[in-house]
Amino acid sequence: MNPLDHLVPFRTEQIHHLPAAQSALNRFADAQIPQNPWMAPNDFGSPHQDSWCSESVSLDGPTGENLLLIEQYNPFGYTPNMVCNRNDQMIGMSLDYLTSQFWLVVFDAECNILSGTPAGVRSGNTFGGGYFYLDNDDNTVVVQNNHIVSYPTATVAPKAGEIYPLKANWHSADIIELVTGSKEGNALYSALPVWDETRPNLYWCLIAGEYDYQNYPDSTLSANAWMAVVEIDPASGATTLVGSLELDRQWNNNTFAVDEQGAYIVTNGLNADGLCVDGYLWAFALEGNTVTVRWQSPYDNAGYLKPGQKNIGSGTTPTLTRTADGVELVGITDNADPQLNIVVYRRDDGTLLSQTPCFAKRRSADEASLIGVGDTFVAENNFGHYPTWPFSQLVPNGPGMTMVQVDGEENGGASEALWYLENVHFYAMNMLCRGSGIIFAHTCDWSDDLSATKGGMYYISAIDSFDGRVIWRVPLGRGVQYCHEYGGIYFNSRGDLYIGTNQYLVCIKNFEDRSAKLKAVVKAAHAAGA
Repeated sequence: MNPLDHLVPFRTEQIHHLPAAQSALNRFADAQIPQNPWMAPNDFGSPHQDSWCSESVSLDGPTGENLLLIEQYNPFGYTPNMVCNRNDQMIGMSLDYLTSQFWLVVFDAECNILSGTPAGVRSGNTFGGGYFYLDNDDNTVVVQNNHIVSYPTATVAPKAGEIYPLKANWHSADIIELVTGSKEGNALYSALPVWDETRPNLYWCLIAGEYDYQNYPDSTLSANAWMAVVEIDPASGATTLVGSLELDRQWNNNTFAVDEQGAYIVTNGLNADGLCVDGYLWAFALEGNTVTVRWQSPYDNAGYLKPGQKNIGSGTTPTLTRTADGVELVGITDNADPQLNIVVYRRDDGTLLSQTPCFAKRRSADEASLIGVGDTFVAENNFGHYPTWPFSQLVPNGPGMTMVQVDGEENGGASEALWYLENVHFYAMNMLCRGSGIIFAHTCDWSDDLSATKGGMYYISAIDSFDGRVIWRVPLGRGVQYCHEYGGIYFNSRGDLYIGTNQYLVCIKNFEDRSAKLKAVVKAAHAAGA
C-alpha cells in the first residue's frame, strides 16, 4: 500500500479559461524530422518523441482559450515516459517506488486505464527498465530485467471493470549475459532499432556500466559501459550478438539517439586518478557486423555530483538536428563548473562548434534533454532538483530556461542566446510543439508560505518559443503527488497533452462547450426563422 494513497482523489476534471497560446512568430512550423523506418511515426514513437530525440512534435498542442484538465489517479505509480499508438491510446512505463516494480500501462484519451503489465524491476543505480519505444507496427519494445521484450499495443481493447495484463509477442535472451559473459554486475539501459531499411530486427543496446554515484565522493566504478547490436527473431525471440564494444572506465545514465549513420551516446568517465572528469560524446556505426567508433569527443565536466543530479557529467541524451543549410549537429549540456554549457558538435566528425554558458554560476545543472530543431537548442536549469518521495521538495531548485542559436559553420564557436527566461523553475523535459511554436513545460512555484511545509505548486506552463514569455499556467496541485520528477510531456494525434506525475495521469485538451455550441445553433435557427 502506498503511504499517500488515502490522500489522493481518484479523478478530477476542471475547465480552465485562458488566453489562447499563440506564438508571436513561430520559427519551427516547417521543420521536419526524418523518420526511423522501424519506429512508430515521429511525435508518437519515443519518450524523446523521435529517433533524433528532438523533444519536439509537429502538432499544435492544447492552445485554445478553453482547456479541460483531467487528473486520473494511477495505482501503478510514477509515469515519466509515454508513447501513443494510432488509436490515440497512450502507453506509459510506470514505476512503483515502494517495490521498484515497472508496469507497462495503457490508457485511453480520457486517462482511463485499460491495461497494466508487470515489466521487470528497477535495479542498480540507473533508470534502466524505464525506457522503451513504439515500433512501426505499434508494438511496445521494452527493456525488462536485462532482456528486450515486445508487447502488442497496436489496439488494447477495454474490458468492463478490469485492468488486465498483456502477453508478450516475444522475449529476447539476457542481453547482459550475451554481451559481457555474465548475468551479474551490469544493466541494460535502453534499446533502439538500427536505422537500416534493409536489415530489420537489429537493435542498438546501451549497457550502462555500474557506478555507485549514491555514495559519492566514495563512489566506485565496478563495471564499464558497452555499446552492442543484437538481432532478435520476432517469431521465437532467439537472440544473436552481432557486435559490441566495451567503453573502458566509462559509465552512462542517459539513453541515446539514432540516425542513418549510427548511434550517439554521452558517457561519464574516470581519469587515471579515479576522478569522474573524462566524459565523452560518442558516435557509433554498424559496419557489416562490427560496431565501430566513428568519433569520440570530450566535454567539460565539473567532476562532482551537483546538488539534485543523477550524473557526474552530462545529464542529457544527445539531441540531433539539421540546419537549413544541411549541416548536421548534435547537442548536449556538459554540467561544467562554474556554469554548464550547451555544447554543440558537427555530427559528421565530432568537431566542437560552440559552448554557450547558461544560468547562474555554481547554480546550473541539467537532467532534461535539450529541445533541438534546426540551428536552435533550448535548455532548462534543474540545479537542486531533489526527488524525495514520499516527501515534497520544500525549497526551489535553480531557475531558468534559455534558447541558443548556433552557427553551423566553423567560425570560432559562434552562438547566440536568443532569450533567457528567469525566475521560472522547471522539472523534467519540456516539449516544443512545432505546429504552434509553443513550448509546454512542467513548472513549480514556491512563492507562498505553504510551500515551506507542503511543497510547491505544480503547473503545466505554455511558453512562446519566439521570446520565452509565459502565456499561461494550468495548476495541477501542490506537493509531491503532482510532481513530474523526470521524463517528458507527450501528445496524441489531436494534440491533447499528457504527463505522468508521482500519483496521476494528467491530460490537458482543448475543450468545446457543447451546451454553448448548441445554444448558438438554436439561436441561429430562431434568427433564421424570424
